[in-house]
This record gives sequence, structure tokens and C-alpha cells, in this order.
Amino acid sequence: MTIAIYLEYKSDVALYRRLSDALRKAILEGRLKLGQSMPSIRELSESIKLSRSTILKAYADLQNQGLVVALSGSGTFVSTTLPGDLSELIGSALSSPSDRSGSFNEATLSERGQTLVKVGRKQTNEHVHVPAIEYGGTPIELSPMRDWKTLLIKHCNVSSEERVAEMIEPLGLPRLREAIAAYVLRRRSIASGAQNVCIFGSKQLRLELIGRLLLDAEDVVAYEEPGYPENRHTLESMGATIAPIEIDSEGLSMSALQALPSPPKLIYISPSHQDPLGYVMSMRRRHELLDYAATTGAFIIEDDFDNEFRYGKPILPSLKAIDPYDCVIYIASFWKVLYQSLRLSYAVFPDCLVNIGALGKGYLERHLPLVEQLALTDFINDGFMEKHVKCTQRVLEVRRQALILAITRYLKNLIGPLTDGGGTHLILNFNPGITSSLIERTARESGFTLMSTRPYYMNETADGQFIVPFARVDKYTINDTVSRFADLLQKALWSSSDDN
Repeated sequence: MTIAIYLEYKSDVALYRRLSDALRKAILEGRLKLGQSMPSIRELSESIKLSRSTILKAYADLQNQGLVVALSGSGTFVSTTLPGDLSELIGSALSSPSDRSGSFNEATLSERGQTLVKVGRKQTNEHVHVPAIEYGGTPIELSPMRDWKTLLIKHCNVSSEERVAEMIEPLGLPRLREAIAAYVLRRRSIASGAQNVCIFGSKQLRLELIGRLLLDAEDVVAYEEPGYPENRHTLESMGATIAPIEIDSEGLSMSALQALPSPPKLIYISPSHQDPLGYVMSMRRRHELLDYAATTGAFIIEDDFDNEFRYGKPILPSLKAIDPYDCVIYIASFWKVLYQSLRLSYAVFPDCLVNIGALGKGYLERHLPLVEQLALTDFINDGFMEKHVKCTQRVLEVRRQALILAITRYLKNLIGPLTDGGGTHLILNFNPGITSSLIERTARESGFTLMSTRPYYMNETADGQFIVPFARVDKYTINDTVSRFADLLQKALWSSSDDN
């Protein structure tokens, strides 16, 4: 192993002692951890250009101090416990001299930096993709890992200079952009060409680029309420003023949008499967929104979240597909289908933003992973994507129906009507008077998986509103689980009423 060593010059101190002091400091600072092997005599001699005898004397000095132990045939190791008060010094050495967090002056930050601090302070510790609640993509047993692995191995040979050069294309691999353009034409009726498609290394970078192109500080962004919190925080971090717009069964409320004191610069919506409530925006409302955007000069960000899975109802074309005004920026990704194995996402820009979008993307993110792009190209073009979606939907539909039957059987007197959406979760709205804390406690006791929608609300939250994922529901046991949850909840409610 190699470690940086600074030998402080002291004319009256022997060289080996200066080396042992430097190694002692490395241990206290945590650069050499407790129980970790020390650099070999040969490696250290070569790296700092000292004789082996000097290093041996330094190690012996450290051993006398109880800082290291020498094990015959294995080498020299940092002691697992340090003598005296030295263990306490490790924590103070790590935090005191270099930690500026306590005295850092936020005024030295840029306006963007100070905005980031403000947004960070407003966020809660709740995260909408906590693994324990199994919320997010389809479960790993349904993901097409075998096919995906085969395609990755197929494209691992990147020795060709021509193939490596393809990584420099900031908009993404041309073949992949063509494949995505054909895919969204088939699946979402979007007639834009490959020149409108832009690939990103992560979901958040899409909004980062859109914000750079279109937003100035304090520009208004109309945002669904409730709505996906991570994207809302990203827009806030750019200095945007978020105007929460309520949702009804037809989608974004046009009356609330039109009542804003000033028109928004951007409108963020998830019309195909509103996140988290699951409503599908009606065609009437879609046309009204497009007309409003054209009149006010606003751009619409259409987050086509969870559009793959639909149950019993026809799939409406995307908002982008019916946009006659060139004002919709379409964003989507494949992680819901391919689990967490692929973080690539994409945007389809309107024609008016194609050139400036390409210029901005080149400054924001230029190099994308080549192998994943090549594999995804084949995954789409060879039909794996749509075959997998079709097979997964059949499984999810059975699990969803089993959950709905159990909820209808045992919870019908405790909740409002279920929303008839798609995706991989349901929304339960418990009756007034049933507190969220009671529901959460009962769910933990019964093993019923659910999560509050609190993080999705910017303003007042809806008490008693919960996400219930069904992608991992066991159709053979979910009936008993819901029954147990309902029984415990009823008993808790009776007990509470008796106390009053």
C-alpha cells in the first residue's frame, strides 16, 4: 500500500524519529486505520527514499509506543486498540483542524450556493425510495437481468478507437437516440426524430440542463401538489419559485393554474400517471393546458413517470404527442423497467430548444458510459424492452388484483374510493379521524407495507393518505396481511373511542 508521508524538518531530531512521528500522525488522523496493515518496509523505502534500516527503527519506535504490532510471517499492523487517551485523539484529530462547518460563512457562497443551503434546510429526512418499503421499480426477480447481462458482455470490447470516440458525443450515442425516437413513436405516439433526443447519465441532470436554459432566479415554476419531491427540490435549488398547483381526478387544476398572480415560466406535470396519486390527465385537460402554455409562453415539462404499466384502460397518447405549439419537454427513463441496473435517462426537446439544448448539454455532461448505451440500444431494437414490459405487466396485474380484493374485503369501511390508475402502487385515503401515526404503527405491527405521502406535499399534507406498493405483493399471503392490519386498526380505534 502507498501512503503520503510528510517528514517535518527538525535538525535536532533523528530521521527515524521524524518518520515515526509522521506515521503516528497518520494513525491519529485516520489515514492508517485501526487494525490496518502498515506499508511494507520495501514499499515505504521506495516511496519516501529512506533506507530500510531507518524504517525498521521507526517501526520499532511505534511498537514501543503501542501504536503498531508486528506479527511473525504476516507483517506489521496498526494496533486494534491504542494506549491511554490516544483513541480519543483520533476523533478530535479528524474533526478539529480541518472541519470548517462550524465557522463557515455562508455569505462567501454564490447566490446558487446559498439557495442550495436554504433548500437543504427545508427538506425532511424522509426519502421516497426507502428500500424497506419496496417502493420504486419492479422487483429484482422480475427484472430482465439475464438478457441485460448478455448484452453488456457482448459490448465489453471497446478497444476500437472509433467506438471509444462515440463516448464524446454529449447528446448520447446516435444509434441509441434513434432507437429511443422509434420507441417513443411506437409506445407514446411522439413523432420527434433522433435529433430531438438527449441522453443523460442521471435523472436529475435533465432538470439541471432545463433550468440552466430557461430559469432565472425567482422565476415561477407551477408544480403538481402533491408532486415528486426530488425534482421539486432540484428546481428550487436553481432559485425558482415553486407555485404548488392542486390535483383533481382529471389532473392539474386549470383554475388554480390560471389564478396565479403571474404566469409560470415552467409547468411540471406527470400526466400519464400522476406521482403519487395515480390520476391520468384527461384529454380535455391536456388540450386546455397546451393552450394555456401557448398563450403565456410557458414550457411544459412532461415527466412520463410510470407510463409502462396500465390496467384495464386504454393508454392515452403523451402530452408531447399532441403538442401543436412546440412547448413540451418530454422526460422519461427506463429504471422502472430495468430495476436499479441502469441510471440512464433521456429528454425529447421541442424543435425550438434542440440547438441550445445540445450546446448546454456539451457544457454540463459530455461523456456517457458507452457499454450501457450500446446494450440499451440492442435491448430496445431487438424487442427485449417491450417483451419484458408485457410479461411484467401480467405478473403485476395479478398482484395488484390480489391486493385490491384484500383491501376491498377488509378495509372498505376505513378508506375512501381507490384511484383507478396504473404503475406499481395504490393510494389509500383513510377516513377522517384515523391518524397517520396510528396507521403507521399498526402497519408495522401487522407487516403491511405502506408509506405516507407527506414528502410529496409542499404545503399542508393530507393526513391519512398512504402509498401501498404491490410489485412485491405475495398473492397467497396478502389477504391474511391486510386482514391482520384491519383487525389491529379496528381494535386500536375502539380502544381510542373507549378512552374518550
